[in-house]
Amino acid sequence: MCCKVIVSAKFAIAMMPSKNRRFIFNIVGLCLVILGIGNVLFGENMLNKFLEKEMILRPGSKMFELWKKPPMKLTLDFYLFNWTNPQDFQNRDIKPKFEELGPYRFTEVPHKVDIKWHTQNASLTYKKQSKYYFDAANSKGQLDDNIVTLNSLAVSLAAKAKRWSPLRRRVIDIALNVYNGDISITKSVNELLFEGFDDVLLNMANYLPTSLIDVKVPFDKFGYCYPRNYSADVTGIYNIHTGADDMRKFGQLHTWNYRDTTRAYAPECAKVYGSPGEFQTLYLQPHKPVNFFLSDVCRTVAMDYVQTTEVEGVKGFRYEGGKRMVDNGTLYPENVCHCNGECVPSGLMNITSCWFGSPIFLSYPHFHDADPYYLSEVDGLKPDKQKHELYLVLEPRSGLMLEMSARLQSNILVEPVSDFRLFRGKRRIFFPLFWFEARTRISPQLSEEFKLLPRVLLGLQVFGVISIVIGVIMLVWYPIKLHLQNRLIQQIKINNLDTQTHHIVGKAISMQPENAPLLVTSVQANEKILERADTQLSEFSIEASTSSTDRSSMQSTTSST
Repeated sequence: MCCKVIVSAKFAIAMMPSKNRRFIFNIVGLCLVILGIGNVLFGENMLNKFLEKEMILRPGSKMFELWKKPPMKLTLDFYLFNWTNPQDFQNRDIKPKFEELGPYRFTEVPHKVDIKWHTQNASLTYKKQSKYYFDAANSKGQLDDNIVTLNSLAVSLAAKAKRWSPLRRRVIDIALNVYNGDISITKSVNELLFEGFDDVLLNMANYLPTSLIDVKVPFDKFGYCYPRNYSADVTGIYNIHTGADDMRKFGQLHTWNYRDTTRAYAPECAKVYGSPGEFQTLYLQPHKPVNFFLSDVCRTVAMDYVQTTEVEGVKGFRYEGGKRMVDNGTLYPENVCHCNGECVPSGLMNITSCWFGSPIFLSYPHFHDADPYYLSEVDGLKPDKQKHELYLVLEPRSGLMLEMSARLQSNILVEPVSDFRLFRGKRRIFFPLFWFEARTRISPQLSEEFKLLPRVLLGLQVFGVISIVIGVIMLVWYPIKLHLQNRLIQQIKINNLDTQTHHIVGKAISMQPENAPLLVTSVQANEKILERADTQLSEFSIEASTSSTDRSSMQSTTSST
């Protein structure tokens, strides 16, 4: 059937007059040129529109499923600082010495729970929940390894109580000495991280009224990551934009814990904005920072563009935390509102107000990129940019993460407090507790989907160029063909005339001189006759050629049919 249609089309075109064929040829050529120019100029815009449509979070969509349960493997390495000379802490001339133990590797399996859609403002609310599995094969140590570290609960209670009334401070001093009279504790890795351990001070704080201790601790055990394992109540309640109404807001945080500000910082630094981690805005621009909201520090942090790189063959923008992220106003005045009343030298992020009043300060591991003061107060730490920097790589068109290595260190401030015997005469020091590295990288299989976007764009552009070339050829084909035919006919006429003229002149030369005038007259007459005959012959040849071509086409078409 298809063959018959094609043959019929060819037959119809062959039967068309020459002017009709030329008109159709020009129309098709013009359409191809327009189509090609459209692909070259607007192909990327069309691809972006398609991408935006696919990126919108909606129930059951592929992007929603990827967001709900990310396919990328996330590993979490913990390094704990073992305190080797706690007995010398009373001596101000001896620095605390540390031995780094680890890594203790865990595999994190995150997913979103309690998802609620809000069509009125194109947003959704959810919680984060993660399960952590210990990876003994890739760890350098076991969960039952014992670690000697600082009594963080006692330090936190002393820091909280030092501004209380004398009577209340006296009660706390008695409690510190009766129930927990040592500045150091020895616990297993598992107890310090996810399992947690019971503590008398914590139990006492939970039983005392909030009016007495000014804070309500919502945990029944103490651990650096307790009760984060398989809990959805630690990181808070997020509300993000789905992009259904405006893709410029896609994936960006709208509220956290139902508020667009936090209570942890001054109003000018309390605004909730940025990405909660999964998505960045589309169409990233180089040399512009990206913003992430970190629930563990109750604030948004900025990461600066460094360079363009590749991950698994996919182009990406690399961003690093740098000194601005952990500055308290020393280097970047706009960060002074994050001091929380304790503007320490650059390199530490004060998150005391985010952690129930505990004097916790975040830094890069081993005080990398921090003021030399911190490193001078301890022994055993050696900062290394390659091992301790924080960076991530984002795909610029979609804003999705290609690679991440988030490295942060938790420190606690120990200060001398004369009202508490346990801390009387102690040195002021930012005591390192542990650091972690959260790492992920796109898989080779998933990278192929990212590579598809530039391939499609390249295909559109190549198709556009080919369409333009073919269209231009079709537009100029008939004019060039007619021009060449005219030149060929003129050349044939000239050749015929030259041949006949040479033949007559040759005869004239061979005859008697006395008859030359008559021969010349005869030659001139013959030339005029030949010119008229040649003109008529040329016109007849063109008509005959056209008719012959049409008949041949009709015969071949009929034969094929």
